[in-house]
Amino acid sequence: MDIQGLKDKILQLAIQGKLVEQDKNDEPASALVQRIKEERDKLVKEGKIRKPKKLPPIEGEDKYFGIPEGWEWVRLGEVAQFINGDRGKNYPSKKELVESGIPFINAGHLNNSEIELVNMNYITDEKFESLSSGKIQIKDIIYCLRGTLGKCSINKKIEKGAIASSLVIIRNYVDIYEKYIYYYLVSPLSKYMIKKYDNGTAQPNLSAESVRQYSLPLPPLAEQKRIVEKVDELFALIDELDSNKEDLLEVINLTRNQVLQEAIQGKLVE
Repeated sequence: MDIQGLKDKILQLAIQGKLVEQDKNDEPASALVQRIKEERDKLVKEGKIRKPKKLPPIEGEDKYFGIPEGWEWVRLGEVAQFINGDRGKNYPSKKELVESGIPFINAGHLNNSEIELVNMNYITDEKFESLSSGKIQIKDIIYCLRGTLGKCSINKKIEKGAIASSLVIIRNYVDIYEKYIYYYLVSPLSKYMIKKYDNGTAQPNLSAESVRQYSLPLPPLAEQKRIVEKVDELFALIDELDSNKEDLLEVINLTRNQVLQEAIQGKLVE
């Protein structure tokens, strides 16, 4: 049974605005985008972040499908800041890792939506303080730029930690459900973005600047919450039913019928 294929269908419906109903009373995403811009400009003015590089506008082919009224197509870098790991002389070497201390996260610790603490690497507090970048906060998304491209997790527990140079921190400026961004980042559209921006060398590699350019279909904030709750519910059901193939087949058929109905109505593609 293609469990991942089923989950991908659900995620695709979610980011196309076809998994939950829209509510005309929701504040439109355009208002959310404006608040994000104001917060970003405020942080720049206060010297808390550097002014981010200007991103190209989303036009034509960068809008991969139609989205509901009230949604907005944006670049991922418009709604979140990107923070690389320290790549300078203070970057921890293997011999500087210790048995306990401050978590030092690499791609192997990214396990589905959460960071895996088993077999974690650690650095001393002194080494952590010497790092100029790559320090994580709660609700940060950690995204893999080298090796297993696009592997990512949300930091839900680690109050103080840092990332390896193969990763990047994606930190929302304001008012976005980080799990909606996570679900977008593991969706078929985001996987297509990886193929588009991978540098094509023998070693799979992305730059943070390329990930900033990903096209993101952004729902109103209230709808983000509904989408996350519905995806959580469906994924939990799929995982629970995985051992019961007959019940799982019924879920798959329901999802397939929904996709077919969208196709018949001309809503699945432009």
